[in-house]
Amino acid sequence: MRQSLSRRRFLAGAGAGCTAVAGVPATASADARSTSAADGAVQSELEPLVDDVMESSLEEYDIPGASVAVVTDGGAALTKGYGVADRTDGTAVDPNATPFRIGSVSKPVVATALAELVQRGDVDPDAGVAEYVDVPIDGDDEEPVTLRQLVTHRGGFEATNRGMWIPDAEKLRSLESYLRDDAQKRVRPPGTAGSYSNYGYALAGQVLAATADEPFHRAIDDALLTPAGMSQSSFRQPLPEPLADAHAAGYGPTGTYRGGEFPLLGLRPAGAMSATAADMARFLELQLNDGVVGGERVLEPGTIDAMHDRWATHHEQLSGMAFGLLEEFRGDVRTLWHNGATMSFYSHLVLVPEYDFGLFVSFNAPAGSTAAGDVVDRVLGEVLPDPEESSPSPDGTPSRADAIEGTYRSLQRSFTWHDRVTSVLNAPTVDVRVESDGTLVTEQGDTARRWVEIEPLVFEAVEGGQRLAFGERDGEIRYLFFGGSPTAYDRVDGLERLRLHGILALCTVLGVLSAVVGWPAAAFYRYLRADQDAVAGGGWRTLLGRRTTRARLVAGGSAVVIFAALALIAGHFLATPLAVLSDPPLTFRALFAGPILGALGTLAAVGVGVRAASAGEWSRTSGVHYALVVVSLLGLCWELWYWNLLFPPG
Repeated sequence: MRQSLSRRRFLAGAGAGCTAVAGVPATASADARSTSAADGAVQSELEPLVDDVMESSLEEYDIPGASVAVVTDGGAALTKGYGVADRTDGTAVDPNATPFRIGSVSKPVVATALAELVQRGDVDPDAGVAEYVDVPIDGDDEEPVTLRQLVTHRGGFEATNRGMWIPDAEKLRSLESYLRDDAQKRVRPPGTAGSYSNYGYALAGQVLAATADEPFHRAIDDALLTPAGMSQSSFRQPLPEPLADAHAAGYGPTGTYRGGEFPLLGLRPAGAMSATAADMARFLELQLNDGVVGGERVLEPGTIDAMHDRWATHHEQLSGMAFGLLEEFRGDVRTLWHNGATMSFYSHLVLVPEYDFGLFVSFNAPAGSTAAGDVVDRVLGEVLPDPEESSPSPDGTPSRADAIEGTYRSLQRSFTWHDRVTSVLNAPTVDVRVESDGTLVTEQGDTARRWVEIEPLVFEAVEGGQRLAFGERDGEIRYLFFGGSPTAYDRVDGLERLRLHGILALCTVLGVLSAVVGWPAAAFYRYLRADQDAVAGGGWRTLLGRRTTRARLVAGGSAVVIFAALALIAGHFLATPLAVLSDPPLTFRALFAGPILGALGTLAAVGVGVRAASAGEWSRTSGVHYALVVVSLLGLCWELWYWNLLFPPG
């Protein structure tokens, strides 16, 4: 049953304590479609609340500007800009004319267009998407991936940066080209454990393009943006000149981007959309009015209701996913949301269908992620009823307590691409333990939370009401699922433990350095102590003729080549990080000749060393040390292979 916001108790005094922060300009767009006194009251009381939290957020987090849209009771109650679109010229944010990069909030927009195809019967969400697209899909011969799985992040694909950030517009290829030439690997069966996937959404977006038989940006325009009247929004890259000129500047750690000249996305459906607050208000209205905007029907009846149904969950007791939107409960009230982050923008969209309420906010700085959390919590805290307070307590030891303890890492990471090491280091990790009173404790960074088992392998937070569950694979506890998250965590053990790799890397580097530094130092020392006449008379030629010397030269040379190549690879990455991660240039690929030569040299060092040992040329001490050096080289080469740094990305 839907409830009107005009009945909410907060309207009587939500703006009582609201004060504006001086020096932060704001522009507003009134909506003439408010036809009742109650709707007018909603707007008049809601605006001071939004003003207060937005203006204080810009000041607290030093964010240049923001754009907001609020929809209540079927129409736009508020579209407003805050701060500046560009600090250089002081241009104020205009909610009707200033586009912001909305990042992954693009995904529910794409999902809405796809939901229309499903509703019309043009696409079967449970059929293999290979029926609709003409691009290779890894593993599809074994088990076809479906549209349902793609939009709920259960396609089974690894999460790499491949095809994501393209800094040069001249090098941007078509979406179909990235899907055909840079297909990402499937690393688990589809429909099992989820992992947030930009590639999966790119593949889903290609279904839309292929069905319309036109490029993706035109297909999404024709299917949704144009019919919905979202004329100031676009997936085109580069942006059309009028939108680029009006676009908010983005302020991020890699620099300031003006005139729409931010890094582009090869996988466009994953997050290439720019939009104004006014256009996002129309999108919210579409979501809350069963596909009707401004009195005009845009989508087939029933499309939105079907889209808002739960389409996937890791466990029936956990919040899951609608068709392109994440599910979260605040008390007993179901909300649907999605956020989006780029290097210089952050956006957040939330829908409360039961209350006919929608909120969109976008900031032109990455610090907007924290600010958006404050805005959403503050506004929904006033709009929605206070959740019932409950604090469950443990009733004995949890089921399979010993089996669930351990460390779990997010599945949203790379497995076969050369960004494996960076993705693993950045992947969230959770430590799980069970205390003596039966309470489950999760630790992530500096944050610890306590949970109580409510049914076997399902736990509820002592504070906040969130839930988590554990999942099995082959009869063993392997997964940790958090309610409302599309991404599962898998158990870290064996070769997945970073501490093991750290110890191995340290030992191999020290072993190799003992040769790279020790052998030349020892040779120079012997040279200083040697009879110079003997050296001049051919001592060096005799020395170089020894198998042991040749073995040391091969092993030491291999080590130097590997270290030099790794230094050059790291330098290239630091100089052009986006290109290296997303679409490595030939200059970067060529540097992998070093690790390959080093690995071949290591194998040669094994052979030369064995021949020297067979000839009895090694002393016991030098032979043991040489063996340790070669083993260290082999270990170093194995580490490079494990982290996909031995061969060029392909």
